[in-house]
Formats: sequence, C-alpha cells, structure tokens
Amino acid sequence: MFGILKSMSEKPPQGPVEEKLDTEKSPLKEAYKLLDAKTPLELSEKYTAHEQISFKDKTWDYDAPEQIQNVVKNILESIGEDSLDEDEREWRNEILWFWYHHAISVAGWKRDKEKQKEFSEMALRFQGDNPNILTKTMYLLLHNQVGDAEKWVASNEGDTDHETAAEMLSNYKTFGSLWAEEGVK
Repeated sequence: MFGILKSMSEKPPQGPVEEKLDTEKSPLKEAYKLLDAKTPLELSEKYTAHEQISFKDKTWDYDAPEQIQNVVKNILESIGEDSLDEDEREWRNEILWFWYHHAISVAGWKRDKEKQKEFSEMALRFQGDNPNILTKTMYLLLHNQVGDAEKWVASNEGDTDHETAAEMLSNYKTFGSLWAEEGVK
C-alpha cells in the first residue's frame, strides 16, 4: 500500500516480517477471502488497489454498502483489535485510516461538512504512525483551528505532502473550504 501513494511511501507499519498465515483461522478471514489475500500486507495492498479505482474516478461513496472499500471497512470494524496479532492490528488500522482519510474528501464532494468532521476524527484515531500530514491538516481546518493548522503545516515543511497541505490551508482561508472547487458556488 505504501508504494502506491506518494504520501505514504516513506514508512510502512513496523510489524514483524510477514509470513503467510492460515487466513481461515484469522478473525479477518472474511476480508482475506474477499480480496484473495494471504497476509495483512497483501490485504492492505489489494484493498488499496480496489479502492483507488473508485476514488480516482470519483465514484467512491461511503453510502454505497456494496462498494468493496465499504464491505472491507465494515468487516474490519466488526473485529476488535484485541483479537488480532500485532501485524494484523497494524494493517487493519492502516486500512481503516485510509478509508476514513478518503471519506473526508468524499464528504467534501457531497458538501457535507459534518461528515467531514466525523471522518477526520476517525481518521486521526486510526492513523497511528503513518507519516501523512494531510489528515491532521484537514482535521484542524474542518474544526476551524486555522492557527494550529498554520503551525502544523509550517512545522512539516519538506514533507512530501507539505505543498498539498499548504494549498488546503490557502483554499480554506480564501474559500472557506479545503479544496477550491468546493468553495466555488
């Protein structure tokens, strides 16, 4: 998964070296079977590959229960972290972070700021050690914490997503939205 998006190419979760596991005995067996994955990393990679298609063509919809990213998200959320080993827990949370991170944008497409706020809170909850700075930038701006967002963006100069975060900040200050096209009526 980390190789697919530029912003996530820096640091994958630091679990043990992955070996194939008996997915039939895993609490996540439904997700493994759905995506034909054999390891937690492969589950994440296959999830991302499916999810990226609908996200890029803007058909991704958190209100469409049949979409694969929503089916996987529901499976993962139904499994408590305590029932998973460290590797599965880290990749489960990574997938859930990614779902909520993209759901923020989808809620923006739908002009639903309350959903954006809700999704940004959940994304931060699942983000863990992922180095992506955009999630917190969106959270701060959606919660009208512009000063904190300015400090956060400035403190991450040089990050691969710094330019995008700075653009979000600028759009928010100019248009009252994270993305210019949202602010244009």
